[in-house]
Amino acid sequence: MAVAGDTKSDDGSPNPATLALRIATVALSVASTALMASANCTAGCAPANQVSYTDYGSLKYVLVATIMAAAAQAVAAWMKASGKEGWSKAVKAAAELIDTASQTFLYSSSALSFSVEDFGTCGHRVAGVCKGSEFCFCQRTRMSGAVSMAAAVALSVSKYLEEVPISTWFKSDNKKPDKHNKGKTGCGHGGHCHHV
Repeated sequence: MAVAGDTKSDDGSPNPATLALRIATVALSVASTALMASANCTAGCAPANQVSYTDYGSLKYVLVATIMAAAAQAVAAWMKASGKEGWSKAVKAAAELIDTASQTFLYSSSALSFSVEDFGTCGHRVAGVCKGSEFCFCQRTRMSGAVSMAAAVALSVSKYLEEVPISTWFKSDNKKPDKHNKGKTGCGHGGHCHHV
């Protein structure tokens, strides 16, 4: 039976819930990358409204960061599936570093993607880049941010389940009698108290 902090199930195989969430993190990171790569408004847009994610360094970072998060979590999922995470302290430290880096990439990507509303607005004093390119650029950029957030949440839940497995959620917290007090009873209860 799995216990808190145990990433394996009863038969020694990787915990299926945490592994599934790792794989979901990879898939969502790839989806976020694809959405950002398609965030452009060039064909069919008026020249003044033509815009692409490649016009902004922050959005190019989002594309690279989501790719790196997907690759890092693919490695993490492989390590868990193959049981290599338990080889040594160095491997465990590397796994923690991979998770921390992945969460940093995903959360920062999400924040930058959602900030597209402010691009070119000069503090909302003028019309920003989203005017005239709402669907093909801003909508996809926001969707990329939302998917990055979902990937980060999936990873966080996976890490939580590694510490507190589902199997422990429904266990009663019945306290066993203290063996050190097993023979101690009060006087006047069944005549078990002997005075010297």
